[in-house]
Amino acid sequence: MTLSGFLQKRLPELLSERRIVVWYDGERAFQEFVQSFSAPACTVVSTAESTLKARRQAEAIYRKMNESDNPVEARANLLIYVPRPRGTTSEARRCDPFEVFAVAGVAFGDTEGERLASLARQAMPERIDEINRLFAEGSPGLAFLDRLESVRRWPLLREALGTESPAEVIALVLCHEERARRIEELAGSLAELRRFLETEIGFRPVGRARSWAKVREQLGTYILFSEFALDLPSAVPDALMAIPRADEIHKEQIFSACERTRTATDLREGYLHLASRVEAELRLAELTEGLNDIGSRDGFAFQERWHLRRLLEFVQQGDLPAARAILDRQRHSVWRDQPDRALLWMAAERCLSFLGTAERINAAWAHQAGNLCQMVNAYAQPQGWAEVDRQQRLFEHGVANSVVSDDIAPLVDLCRQRYREVTWAIQERFLARVQEESWPPEGVLRQTQVFDRYIAPLLQERGKVAFFLADALRFEMGCDLAEALSEIGAVEILAAASVLPASTSYGMAALMPNADGTFKLVDVEGDFFPALGTRVLKSSDERMRLLKERYGDRFLDLTLEELLSRPIERFRSRLASVDLLVIRTQDPDQIAENLGGWRARKYLTDVIGEMAAVVRRLATVGFSNIVISADHGHVMVHEIAPGDVVGKPPGEWMMAKRRSLLGRALAAGPGVVILKAGHVGIQGDPDEICVPVGFKVFSAGASYFHEGISLQEALVPVIVVRVRGSLAGQGRREISVRYRSDRFTSRVIGLRVECSGLDFGEPIRVRVEAYEGTSAKASIVGEAADCEARDERTHEVTLQPGAETQVPVLIDPDFSGPKVEIRIIDPQTGVIWARCELRNALLE
Repeated sequence: MTLSGFLQKRLPELLSERRIVVWYDGERAFQEFVQSFSAPACTVVSTAESTLKARRQAEAIYRKMNESDNPVEARANLLIYVPRPRGTTSEARRCDPFEVFAVAGVAFGDTEGERLASLARQAMPERIDEINRLFAEGSPGLAFLDRLESVRRWPLLREALGTESPAEVIALVLCHEERARRIEELAGSLAELRRFLETEIGFRPVGRARSWAKVREQLGTYILFSEFALDLPSAVPDALMAIPRADEIHKEQIFSACERTRTATDLREGYLHLASRVEAELRLAELTEGLNDIGSRDGFAFQERWHLRRLLEFVQQGDLPAARAILDRQRHSVWRDQPDRALLWMAAERCLSFLGTAERINAAWAHQAGNLCQMVNAYAQPQGWAEVDRQQRLFEHGVANSVVSDDIAPLVDLCRQRYREVTWAIQERFLARVQEESWPPEGVLRQTQVFDRYIAPLLQERGKVAFFLADALRFEMGCDLAEALSEIGAVEILAAASVLPASTSYGMAALMPNADGTFKLVDVEGDFFPALGTRVLKSSDERMRLLKERYGDRFLDLTLEELLSRPIERFRSRLASVDLLVIRTQDPDQIAENLGGWRARKYLTDVIGEMAAVVRRLATVGFSNIVISADHGHVMVHEIAPGDVVGKPPGEWMMAKRRSLLGRALAAGPGVVILKAGHVGIQGDPDEICVPVGFKVFSAGASYFHEGISLQEALVPVIVVRVRGSLAGQGRREISVRYRSDRFTSRVIGLRVECSGLDFGEPIRVRVEAYEGTSAKASIVGEAADCEARDERTHEVTLQPGAETQVPVLIDPDFSGPKVEIRIIDPQTGVIWARCELRNALLE
């Protein structure tokens, strides 16, 4: 077969399978071929003359493929020819105007096996020696290669497998069970295969390997070990010298075959089993321990682990660019695709992001730390100091989600140490500034101003306002929430100085109407309670009663859980006459205080996605103004070190919290700061407040705390959203979700989700969750874990048009039920788009 004939066969097959093919031709070897190429129901778009024109043409064709009522147009295929290489980094691909088509369909020409020389070898395997010589001596073109006469030398293999290409033959017989059986079934094909393998890659079975099963087993070892040895920068270890392997001349065929087995969806599972067997039988992990470099390819699982260890070494040496280079190289490793390893690499990526941020902030913060107002602004500005807290939350979340996090324990320990170093240094300066000046600083929004400034004016104009009161929503979490909501309208994020101490009852009372100038703390039977003027507000019920008295039937309060647990349509009539809707959630605080440190780090971020989902749902029923704020922030560290617990100084302390004391001091004490109450904005009966230095506490316990004076605790987010128009649901989609089995044996379930019926350029967001059963009242027992497709802010998964998305779902460690139901849910409406049921086989 000529090379052109090979392409005339290969491309229609790809088009039939994936419908869209983006052909990247960095060698510019196929421009003339593309001009004459044709295939049934296929439109060819070349970008050679104009990228912009080609992009518009491709978009128009794509829309017809998805929207047209004409069956011919709806069944059409699209080939896009791009005479340049495909980008190798994620940034380069984001800038490529045709990358979205490659994701929706398939890219061709961006791997070694799809370039001119390799394609020529695949098309004319019987001429491989001549082709190698031609490329070694010069640069033959397509027309020249087509003139090479094609002679079929392997008719039985072609009949059994449908191909004579060495890479295809090897990949199919090794990793495709159905195709491999045809070698046994077709008389004479095994003998022909043996001759073929000896000719093409120098393979000859050893010993008494007569049966196809024995030949196939030896072939698998030969191919995979050859790839490892040929990629190795040094000689193979002495213990492995006797293992049969291919010569250098066969390197291209070996690499192409292995790449094919790892990238083809129908071959990947077979490859993983084969590689695991070969690695164990040859004891490769053990026998290669002394090697300083094991090459760049990831044929075996031990190589993936080696690269991860190398990444840790670079981090410990302070070479973050080298560590990131390993991350980029390993991003598409077949072993990283395994759900548990994928979570581990994502955790490592979060750690590297944190270290980079910590390095940047640590180098600059001292120059930005002027007066107290300047420190607040430096913390709250985009990419400001708060980014250290955000990245810390994300890496701790990633580690908590990883089931094999011990593999990166040194990296995690380094991140925790670095977080302490950077934040303690800033905190010492901040507390010193509070002592020198006062709290809240001039020029910073006060928490007591929020209601009157951002809610009351809207209610006076009879607008509909949803006011979220979130317990312990840290400022950086509010920034993530604001960014997640930016697509629905105009979003403003501000930092407000909270009242002190930074606790729930005080902070929530400060968010009520007319709080500015009237808020104070009063002594009621030996305890301090918040009051607005003469009205004491001890609890949430009393705060809601105040709003009810002021706004009557225009007011309603609900919890976040109520709005999440039922479709928003069930609330439509109830909300029609409501102008002020208060949504209360204690989730951040309760999660952190009641679930323990590990679960707190695992679940705390979930609140952002849940709040974003409720905001979108409320926008669909007429709430065009959304205001979100919090009572206080928080600090979460890995542990409270013994030296971080300080004693209470002598005094008459009427209120004693882990991070603050209210009352009157009788004497100073080590490790604490005592301030006059009025100096830090506390009006009313308290005389003084005492706080520990740094992030120390008065009593040991949970690694989560608030009530102190720090940027993390005493700055709260104020998010103001003005919804753009009326939001509607995302429309019905055809979504399929599948797993390799009908049962799961690991707490990390690697799902494949595919969506069709999408307009071009309009990916959709979904929530991927696991429930303990199929009923509407079933509880959530797992959700999508960290992966490339998941939004780190909201935990929603983005599905691209026509592309298959890999999504790991992490099942709660406490779950022991007989089965789970995986649900793909519209986060805006709560509609379930797809589901599948899996049996729990963890204990089998």
